Amino acid sequence: MEVRCIIEERASLGESPVWSAAENAVYWVDIRGQKIHRTEPGSYKSGGDTDTWEMPSCPGMIALRESGGLVVALQDGLYGFDPDSGKIDLLVALEADLPDNRPNDGKCDAAGRLWVGTMSHATDGAEPTGSFYRIDPDLTVSKIQSDIRIPNGLAWNPDSTLMMTTDSRSGVANIHDFDLATGSRSNTRQFFTFNREKTGSVDGAAMDTDGGYWAALYKGGKLVRVMADGTVDQEIPLPVSQPTMPAFGGADMNTIFITSASQRLSDEALAAQPLAGGLFAVTVDVEGCPVGMFGG
Repeated sequence: MEVRCIIEERASLGESPVWSAAENAVYWVDIRGQKIHRTEPGSYKSGGDTDTWEMPSCPGMIALRESGGLVVALQDGLYGFDPDSGKIDLLVALEADLPDNRPNDGKCDAAGRLWVGTMSHATDGAEPTGSFYRIDPDLTVSKIQSDIRIPNGLAWNPDSTLMMTTDSRSGVANIHDFDLATGSRSNTRQFFTFNREKTGSVDGAAMDTDGGYWAALYKGGKLVRVMADGTVDQEIPLPVSQPTMPAFGGADMNTIFITSASQRLSDEALAAQPLAGGLFAVTVDVEGCPVGMFGG
């Protein structure tokens, strides 16, 4: 199984890959670099075919928007982003009173609601100042959970009856019953535990059509497929120690795009991992579940 680095760009904290089937391209962000990228993997040559837009603050996550373009969670709120013009427009404020926080992991459910978590930017998630929010298409903001350090691992099973989440510092990924009609979750329980020091932390995740939960293990240097009973049935070693988030895409939805980080690596580690911060692609034998678009 070949893992390919498909760009020359090296992100400080690459995150939030989003596949656009209409454009045959993957959008992704560099949170600490304050950039949004768009890469066409099929046209990769030396240097790749990547467009870049500078953001005014840290873009924690992005999602496709039903009305066109993207939505991007910046430090003070959710914005609409038009890649053609490069313009951003504030849709709704989010934690504008907490300047030391920033958004982190987030995705849209199948009904077009955006779910996004926040964390302490000042302490890199050492303090539980983060929260988990649901933003409905009418831009109503609901706080779902408080006291989070590093929200991550968001995904839904194929029929949207289960939601998966984690706090990367907790050592536990949770599973929740999910009601797509109401956008509510309940019956939280553990389904996968991880040892941050030995195996790395669950960071971003993606779901396949057979119910496999693909999680990037940050500082663990691999992608793992976890089934709903908590068993790991596949591991894909990666050429970097800090993978951050996978996303399915490609013409057959069986390519996994994986972002990574170069932040906080020593000179020796960077020399040993020249691809750190790159965007990777690997083809697997299962199709991924499409991710929802924001309906607002």
